[in-house]
Amino acid sequence: MPKAEQGSWVSLATDNKGRLISCDQNGSLYRITPAVHGADPESTKVERIDLPIGQAHGLLYAFDSLYVMVNGKMSPGKKSGLYRLQDTMGDDHFDKITKLCDFDGEGEHGPHSLVLGPDHKIYFTIGNHTRMMAHVDVSLPAPVYGDDFALPRHWDPNGHARGIMAPGGYIGRTDAEGRTWELVSMGYRNIFDLGFDPNGELFTWDADMEWDMGAPWYRPIRVVHATSGSDLGWRSGSGKYPAWYADSLPPLLDVGPGSPTGMVFGYGAKFPAKYQRAMFILDWTFGTIYAIHLQPMGASFTATKEEFVFGRPLPVTDVVIANDGNMYFSIGGRGTGSAIYRVMYTGTEPTAPVQALPPTAQALERHKLEAFHGHQDPAAVAACWPALGSADRFLRTAARIAIEHQPVAEWQDRALQESDPQAHITALVALARCAPKSILAKAYASFLTIDIAKLDFDAKLEALRALELLIIRLGMPDQPTTLRLVAELDPLFPASDYRLNRELSALLADLASPTIIAKVLAQTVNEEPAIVLSHDLDQLISRNGGYAGPIAQMLASKPQQMHIHYALVLSVVKNGWTPAQRTQYFSWFDTALNESKGGNSFKGFIRAIQKDALDNIPEGERQAVLDSAKNPLRRPVVAAELPQPKGPGHEWKTEELVKLAQAGMHKRSFENGKTMFAACQCTTCHRFAGDGGSVGPDLSSVATRFAARDIIESIIEPSKVISDQYQTTIFVTKDGNAVSGRLISDDGKNYLVAINPLDPSQLTPVVKAEVQSKSFTNISTMPPGLISRLNRDEALDLIAYLLASANPQDAIFK
Repeated sequence: MPKAEQGSWVSLATDNKGRLISCDQNGSLYRITPAVHGADPESTKVERIDLPIGQAHGLLYAFDSLYVMVNGKMSPGKKSGLYRLQDTMGDDHFDKITKLCDFDGEGEHGPHSLVLGPDHKIYFTIGNHTRMMAHVDVSLPAPVYGDDFALPRHWDPNGHARGIMAPGGYIGRTDAEGRTWELVSMGYRNIFDLGFDPNGELFTWDADMEWDMGAPWYRPIRVVHATSGSDLGWRSGSGKYPAWYADSLPPLLDVGPGSPTGMVFGYGAKFPAKYQRAMFILDWTFGTIYAIHLQPMGASFTATKEEFVFGRPLPVTDVVIANDGNMYFSIGGRGTGSAIYRVMYTGTEPTAPVQALPPTAQALERHKLEAFHGHQDPAAVAACWPALGSADRFLRTAARIAIEHQPVAEWQDRALQESDPQAHITALVALARCAPKSILAKAYASFLTIDIAKLDFDAKLEALRALELLIIRLGMPDQPTTLRLVAELDPLFPASDYRLNRELSALLADLASPTIIAKVLAQTVNEEPAIVLSHDLDQLISRNGGYAGPIAQMLASKPQQMHIHYALVLSVVKNGWTPAQRTQYFSWFDTALNESKGGNSFKGFIRAIQKDALDNIPEGERQAVLDSAKNPLRRPVVAAELPQPKGPGHEWKTEELVKLAQAGMHKRSFENGKTMFAACQCTTCHRFAGDGGSVGPDLSSVATRFAARDIIESIIEPSKVISDQYQTTIFVTKDGNAVSGRLISDDGKNYLVAINPLDPSQLTPVVKAEVQSKSFTNISTMPPGLISRLNRDEALDLIAYLLASANPQDAIFK
């Protein structure tokens, strides 16, 4: 589709006549009648829907209406929110727009997709840069959630999601008229789409924070069973919950790095049975559609992944199963050219509709427990209490959420006196989250009746999390209780598993164990297992070359991740250090900053941990530590040190270089392309293949998302398409002053603005009450003309280097 006329499509839906409806990320709605199979694709009919509404990330045709999730500001009165379009005249043209709800957020982490649930309610996904709905009639998660960190949270040093607190991204639902609004599930980073299986089970998949790569809190993109009231544990900065936290739920599948977009179940498709039952998920970054095969297990599922469609570039955005039994998916986003593809099955296997797999007994039991979510019920405690001790984590969680919705006075004593170890631990998690601080002494006395050493592995982890929550929510115990807790935990550390070591070391630091410094410094974590991902890293490397190699290193380096965790643990310990221990500890930072690999924010996090550790040294001892420690910072690269092109230069135009690239992208020079990437100062602001700056977007996987034309256009005309994550905002205050920069966050009273693009960690507060106007500039912080010093071969080698994802074995160099 010509993007100059119809934009870049990011959402899809089917209407009551089997047509497709799509929307430009920054423009209008379109109705599409696909060409019949075998006909000229040019016979596809595309009609613009002539209404002042668009910028939709989510579309749903239901109740004789088109529901539109607007993400952005289309025109006065049409800001982000859920709108209903109706055809009141019956002439097949929408003529009425009704706003159902405003959402305070926009852009790539704003309000997203829509789907109709089996309860005939409209479900929607909301990204983590969008505030909670102004009015929530029902909250299925107990409204006692918090951030709840065992160790200090470090905000992202590049400013991403700074100041954003729980619940983060979430799933909500409403009725056809938008009369009631409910919170269904929470604790997500940036879920784009969601879907139901035929038994009414809800699934989604969540984004990773690629800037966290290499750190212990990095979480890959993940397939999630979004059960009633669930918390999936996203918290901003270094505070992301690990999968084992008892007050959250784990993913079904960690997929790896990527950018989740659309998803759909295969029911209704004329596909073989295996694919009718599959859940199809789209990864925009790596141009891939995966088929996720779910198998019931207990009260939830297991999941395996199969690559279904791959292309390069193939920036997949949304997917539907249409009335004709075929799959249709769109490509686009961030100004790239759009297209819609049809996927048909032409094999010989049967394609008759299949029945859904029957729900398990545990799933049915979970549904009974979930019926108590969101309200008080005198029968809830008695009905749900036995499941607190279930061996099934999803059952325990459903029961705990139901209990948390009931008045704490009804179950407080029962929680304190529970004799079953697993039920006791789960009840104490609920009690820590719900009870008043006046119960502190009783709660710790109750916890000390649990013999942690005799628990199985999973129960140990949950017991340690329960203790963390008691400390976080109720406060530190008295000195005699603290000594008893240290006496019980100290012999357990170090353990043989990194998960136990993470929780034990954090608790022993909080409790001021006299042995924690020596024990942590003595740890050699080289034997720790690598993180397990479902990505086929060999395949990833073969396709993406220089990008995937550093990914594999960053994700698989468990020793590196544990060292960072231990550095964070010791940063809070103020007393008990010897000079030799301080020297050993601070020497680690030099190694980490100069040798370890990570994402855009990796080294900034390490510097933040180092600063906290320095701040916790008594003032009289601090200078000695600074004098003895090595300089932890590499000297920054300045433009004079960068390689220079040979030239002669040329004022390149987009069409001119596109034509050259189309004709001359073979036998290019990898080394010269790499040199030109530095010569054009790209490496100063962009990460590529694991190295570079963090001012602009990571370009490592650019070839799987963008065609050569898009890449060339972005270099020569950087202001033509600007991601909202890097857009400059201009604030004009009532006294006439202007502040411009990247809007990082909003703490309620102030806009926090990064005015220096080369140092986004330095934030300037702008008082919201003093702001007269706020506008966006369409001028990129990337200057034009950076490529103008290159000659023909240098320019083509640079484009080849980007298209090959820094892979010297790519065919483009042969």
